[in-house]
Amino acid sequence: MRILSSIYSLFLSALSKLFFLFQLFLFLRLLLKFLGANPQTLAVDIIYKNSDILVSPFNFIFRDFSWQGRPIEMSVISAMAGYAIAFFVLIRILRLFQRG
Repeated sequence: MRILSSIYSLFLSALSKLFFLFQLFLFLRLLLKFLGANPQTLAVDIIYKNSDILVSPFNFIFRDFSWQGRPIEMSVISAMAGYAIAFFVLIRILRLFQRG
């Protein structure tokens, strides 16, 4: 039983770290757009293309706006909030199965 508990803890830890990287990736997109990074550079293009898949379920929930002439993508902020809520619910469900 102790081995299963250890594996379970490792799994939750890995899941938390993966979620952190996921959120960091989305924040990086938000920051690059806000700072006006050149989308034709390879690194920025890769980040934009790969994050489009993650952001697409949240497109058009809120419209984007500008703050002092800089774009703020509300779809990315919505995605970060939505995935955070989903992660919180998932962790709560997984903890129901945790053995004391």
